[in-house]
Parts: sequence; structure tokens; C-alpha cells
Amino acid sequence: MSNVVIKNLKVSYEDKVIFDSFNVEFEENKVNVILGSSGVGKTTILNCIAGILPYDGSIEGHEDGVSYIFQKDRLIPTISIYKNLDLILKTKIKDKKERKEKILKMLSLLEIEDCAKKYTTEMSGGQIQRAAIARAFLYPSNVILLDEPFKALDTSLKSKLIKVLIELHREERKTVIFVTHAIDECLLAADNVYVFANNPVEIIYNTKIEKDAMVRTLIDPELDVVRKELLSIVAKDAE
Repeated sequence: MSNVVIKNLKVSYEDKVIFDSFNVEFEENKVNVILGSSGVGKTTILNCIAGILPYDGSIEGHEDGVSYIFQKDRLIPTISIYKNLDLILKTKIKDKKERKEKILKMLSLLEIEDCAKKYTTEMSGGQIQRAAIARAFLYPSNVILLDEPFKALDTSLKSKLIKVLIELHREERKTVIFVTHAIDECLLAADNVYVFANNPVEIIYNTKIEKDAMVRTLIDPELDVVRKELLSIVAKDAE
């Protein structure tokens, strides 16, 4: 594995330039969180990494493909959760028994093993989001992209699922690039923080958070400096 390295990225929509000669490096095996206001280009950069959007420049470090957790779960509602997960493994793992072992282990890690035979219509929002996380981590790639996957969830459930994400990340050791506009999500999850602003996009703030994400809470004094800096930056960006 290696860092995801973006060099001289250029992206335009009609006559609007989103990225122009933009450079950034996302650290391997870490949770890299991108903060920024709506419409600044956060989702755009994920879509470029995923190969969904055309761009000029180069993106390296994701040659084995990427997994993508979208704002909406994108699970197939007409088949069970187990079949949803099996579907993404079939092209990579031919042995049915091996696929089953991987799926059941992942469902157990996410504490939704009782949902294996259920359809999304029979599940809560939190269970559905766990299934979407399971699908992303099961797919054999080294890079996982998250586009505000906790946006529609309440604060308590969001905090629980972020802990689940961090625990799973420790287990699987993948490179995570996580887009959000929520400072609390960033403080709970990030190893590295990048704040996007302006047009074309610039990184106006970049820092590391050293405290172990598994034991973080939003009231930790160690997070106060980063919180105050982020709040100050967001306030200025909104002016």
C-alpha cells in the first residue's frame, strides 16, 4: 500500500473551475478527513479518486480500486443483506464457503449478524448504514471513500457508528478518505484533517490528531485546540 497522491488536479463544471493545479497527499492506513462547506468540492475529489468524474492531472495509490460509502446506502432493496454482500465478493472470490466466512465475520464485527437474511425495508437506519460499511470493507480494495455517510443520523447513533468505523479500520488497516461538513465527526474520527475552501479549492488548514480515536470523546481537552481552530476557520469561511 501507499499514500493516495493527487498532483496537478484540474476539474471544471461548464465554466466553473473547481480544482486548478491542486495537490494533496492522503496518508496510507489512516483516517483522512476532509472538512468544508457544501459545494466546495469535497464530493468532487472523491468522485475523481473513484474514477466517476473526468479530470486532468494524476491520482496514484488507488490502483487496486476503491470502495465507496455514499450518503445514501445504495444497497439493492430486493435482495437480502447477505446477498448484497455476496454480490460484491463474487467477482473476486470464487469459493462460496470462503465468501460466506468473510461475510459472517464482517456482520459479526458490525453486530448485525441477525440482519443477514433481512431486506433494507426490515432494518433501522443504523443497521442499514452498518451494512453499507460492511460492503465497503468487504470489497477487496485498499482505499475506502466516505461521502457524509452519517449525515442523516442522530448524534448518538452517529457517535456509535463512528466508533464502529474506527474499530473496523483497525482490523482491516485500509486508507480512509472521509468527507464531512461536521466538526464533531472530524474530531471523533480523524488522524489527519484537511479543510477545503475557496474557488478553485485550496487547503486552508491541515493538522494531525494524535489521541487514539478508539477512546476519544467530544469533551476531551486534547481536542480543544483543534476544535477552536476549526470553529474559527468555519466562521471566517461563512463570512
